Amino acid sequence: MAYDAKGFRTHDFMFNPSGAAGSNLSKHSYVTNDDQAAVETAGYFNALKTRVKKGDHIDMTLALGTTPVRRNYIVSNVTSTAVTIAAQNVA
Repeated sequence: MAYDAKGFRTHDFMFNPSGAAGSNLSKHSYVTNDDQAAVETAGYFNALKTRVKKGDHIDMTLALGTTPVRRNYIVSNVTSTAVTIAAQNVA
């Protein structure tokens, strides 16, 4: 499948102690029938390039149609064309 905006929500922001303008980080959730391999595929979250920034957290509920799992990711990079995420709980 592909990224579905209906499953994505921004919930809150976290204060960044650096104090730099625009440096606060956001907390997001994403729910999908896709599995871990799918959401970790390069380009999966590119549609979010204007909504997320490096350091944002995404709490995901994956594989709803089979055996649901919860995974946490951090946005590791954002460019004008791409969003890269990194798994934070890999067990």
